[in-house]
Amino acid sequence: MQEKEIRNFCIIAHIDHGKSTLADRLLEITGTVEKRKMQAQYLDQLELERERGITIKMAPVRMIYYSNRRITQNETQNNAEDENDLLYKDLTYEIRGAAFEVRKKLGLGHKEGVYHNALAEEFHKRGLKFESEKSIGVFYDDKKVGTYQPDFVIEDKVLIELKALPEIGHPQTEQLWSYLKGSKYKLALLVNFGTKNLDIHRVVYDTARNIPRDSAFLPRSSAEVEYILNLIDTPGHSDFGYEVSRALQAVEGGILLVDAAQGIQAQTLANFRSAKDAGLAIIGAVNKIDLFPQGSPEVEKVRRELAKLINAAPEDILLVSGKTGAGVQELLEKVVIKVPPPKQAPGNGQGANRALIFDSFYDDHKGVIVAVRVFDGRIQNHDEFALGAVRASGKLKEIGFFAPQMTPAEEIGPGEIGYVATGVKDTAMLKIGDTLIANPAPGLDPKTVALHGYNEPHPVVYVSFYPEETGDYDLLKRSLMKLHLNDSALAIEPDQNEVLGRGFKVGFLGRLHFEITAERLKREFNVGTVSTFPSVLYKIKTKNEWRTIIKPEDMPEVYEEIMEPMVKITILVPAGYLSAIFPIYGRFRLKDVRTSTLEDQARIDAIMPLAELISDFDDQLKSLTSGFASMSYELAGYEKADIVRVDIAVAGDNIPGLSRFFPRATSETEGRRMAEKLKKTLPRQQFSQAIQAKIGSKIIAREDIPAMKKELGNFGKNGGDRTRKMKLWAKQKRGKEKLLANARVTIPPELFKELLKK
Repeated sequence: MQEKEIRNFCIIAHIDHGKSTLADRLLEITGTVEKRKMQAQYLDQLELERERGITIKMAPVRMIYYSNRRITQNETQNNAEDENDLLYKDLTYEIRGAAFEVRKKLGLGHKEGVYHNALAEEFHKRGLKFESEKSIGVFYDDKKVGTYQPDFVIEDKVLIELKALPEIGHPQTEQLWSYLKGSKYKLALLVNFGTKNLDIHRVVYDTARNIPRDSAFLPRSSAEVEYILNLIDTPGHSDFGYEVSRALQAVEGGILLVDAAQGIQAQTLANFRSAKDAGLAIIGAVNKIDLFPQGSPEVEKVRRELAKLINAAPEDILLVSGKTGAGVQELLEKVVIKVPPPKQAPGNGQGANRALIFDSFYDDHKGVIVAVRVFDGRIQNHDEFALGAVRASGKLKEIGFFAPQMTPAEEIGPGEIGYVATGVKDTAMLKIGDTLIANPAPGLDPKTVALHGYNEPHPVVYVSFYPEETGDYDLLKRSLMKLHLNDSALAIEPDQNEVLGRGFKVGFLGRLHFEITAERLKREFNVGTVSTFPSVLYKIKTKNEWRTIIKPEDMPEVYEEIMEPMVKITILVPAGYLSAIFPIYGRFRLKDVRTSTLEDQARIDAIMPLAELISDFDDQLKSLTSGFASMSYELAGYEKADIVRVDIAVAGDNIPGLSRFFPRATSETEGRRMAEKLKKTLPRQQFSQAIQAKIGSKIIAREDIPAMKKELGNFGKNGGDRTRKMKLWAKQKRGKEKLLANARVTIPPELFKELLKK
């Protein structure tokens, strides 16, 4: 395969804009995955990705594509027609209008028969000629072998099949296609009233228009060219922007995808800037057009917005549906035309076979496996190898491609993307962004030919992890090291806590990154953990030097100045919600707020403390805007701040691990909230417990847990002497005072875990 016939590209978009669904259709159209093995979000291999419906890890895949061949989406022929030459275009538009009108008036939840009768009435109103439940012959070798009764036959041209199911899958559409194949009809509409949004599938069987799925094995015409398309599906959430940045360095082009319903969002802008800075050829595409009628003004508006963003003509922005496959064939052709062949590696390679490591993971049998983009030369099976950044070398155990499963090969050529099994068992020896040099020449210093790697990720959130069982410390350590191999954005170092024992302080790129990592530790490595409150990196100026601290316990009693990390934040929100989010400006300490407009959206650019961002800022923003707001951010240095450490003391002793950093203005409120929570959580003792929130020696909030009382009996009843009861009270009081003088409250790990919950 020549380099000129290779295209390396990625899909970038805001979260939930349909990247993974579009990738599914690309896999189907190119025949990369057999239909019987296909499933939604095919490239999302982590269980968490499927559960949350988001992409967490980038996923490379190699596809073979024959340009100029009109292959179909799948065996059911869904939406297989040319977008500009739809069968019975006007008639089906009228039918769709009738279905939408019925759904609008009846709503969700009725039986198929109710929708059937209502549609019949609507067809009468619109003057459409139809037959209900007409018997249609099914033929085999020109002999009638049975009958089929669709719900409607419209104008003796279009079959209508009605459903009221939670979802429509391949079995229903495939069955309808089979009915078409055995009859004289070419087009059917599968109308499902059972979903939240009315779902209409076009099912086509027209041998004059389409080539069967197995056409990939037919002789190719001279106009057809075989291309290798290396796709990298990327995450959309801002916390995983480092995954996106690595993907951009391994490809020459990118599909910038925008949801037709949501339009341009904050992460759309951030991804576009990153792709543009990386010098990628950018192809704009508007996704989810199946949610709108053809020619919808809403879709055209988003198309114009995207064209303006990437400086293209509106007609150059493709309209696609990752769900139905509409326009995806044209998108593939655009990739072949617009994305350039693999670029040459920068720098002097001295003839070395160089590949850039952009991802890695661990296999118990093959050791560390790295995903690579070959820039120079070839990597062949069982080659000797060296690494550019560390003094490590060895012999390759296996090489191959992601198709999408790991498929062994004899070599990976220039410009190609694949994997290399190194056999290395020490996970600390491999580094994302390093250069793998295959079959290095004698005397070659790997560092002199190393490729430019990646900028080191900058953690913004720090959380300490401790094993739930103290004996699991080594298991936690091994698990974190393996996760770090797969997620190089993690920063890990040992830590210690008086209550929880030994653990690790871990840096993350955001709160979601932290939550995902904690869940992966539990699911993939069966490690239960206790985590501390999230914190950020502060700079403290003492008399002689500047120090950086993360844990409140490390804050010195005396200091001259404290600085906190800041971020530049961009918020996109429908203009009607602009006034609704004003209250969060002061609560989350936003400043330098600038507002501009983008079509019917408002764009807000501001500076805010990172500590406020990782609290519940995103939740509050979504709540105030009914979920329509989106945001992206980037670090913006440090600024002087009025931050104080709030300590929690019980019975006079500070509790390590419960101290927090707060702005002075909100410290009393937060201290009172923490004291109230402790009062509800801590058990009563034989002595009273004073819970105090303190800033230095100043008490800003207090709650008291009274001592347990012993029942002294009802001495005054039936002539009893009350003085005896008073003596016992006094004795009990002296005993409690003596206990209190020697008391030391110990919080067991189980309660400590409860206190650390949000």
